[in-house]
Amino acid sequence: RQAAARPPPSAPPVHEPYRPGHARMTSTKSMKPVGLDDSEPMLANVGYVLRGNLTPWWFLSTIYVIYFMATLGFPRIEYDTGGMAFHICMAFLFVVGCAWNLYHTPSHGPRFRISHRTVGWVTNVIGLASIISGYDYILAGHSKLSFSTKVLMMAIGAIQLLLQALGLWYVAGIRWVRGKIWTEQHAAMMTMLFYNSGTLIAINWLPKMITGNLFEGSAQTNWTFVSFLAGLTISSVAIKYNKRNMDLRDP
Repeated sequence: RQAAARPPPSAPPVHEPYRPGHARMTSTKSMKPVGLDDSEPMLANVGYVLRGNLTPWWFLSTIYVIYFMATLGFPRIEYDTGGMAFHICMAFLFVVGCAWNLYHTPSHGPRFRISHRTVGWVTNVIGLASIISGYDYILAGHSKLSFSTKVLMMAIGAIQLLLQALGLWYVAGIRWVRGKIWTEQHAAMMTMLFYNSGTLIAINWLPKMITGNLFEGSAQTNWTFVSFLAGLTISSVAIKYNKRNMDLRDP
């Protein structure tokens, strides 16, 4: 009696090559990160969470902004107005949200895709609140900065609003109009948003962190302009790096 022929063994799953700074995927179809079981809590996947888009400028900028908030931002809540206290809290949450979404993008897996979108929408609302509260603080006459520095700071706030609007347009507006998203343009806008609205502001206060005082008069305005250029420089370097190395797929 002839034995029934057994079916040929199925081919082993094909994995994408792992690149540092990116979550490893099992296939372009499922986008399931290797080693992540949906039944396991996120705390059991610490190594997976830490494997993000780590770059020197992202790391240094994030650490510096957090240090800036801890040394100059939060202590200010004790003696400044309630509006400034609200602005400081919103600004901190805004920077943390931007940093998280640059570190983990949707291509890192289903969970990070959901968190990226959720954090993105919430951070945009928080960013709008930080802009309004900052404008209110300046226009109400509470700021002691020079007039030219106030104007430049308000211009930076307007740029932040523009970058947020463009970032939303490239993922939500374009999807509604053309049925697709422009991921590369969205990533560029959000990268500029983080470095120009987060790192830039912290750099602007660097003189006070070092000497305990801001520059006098026009010198502070000039320094604010220099910090703005520094933010543009860092963001342009980051955008070029991300374009070459970051996996921008939205599975």
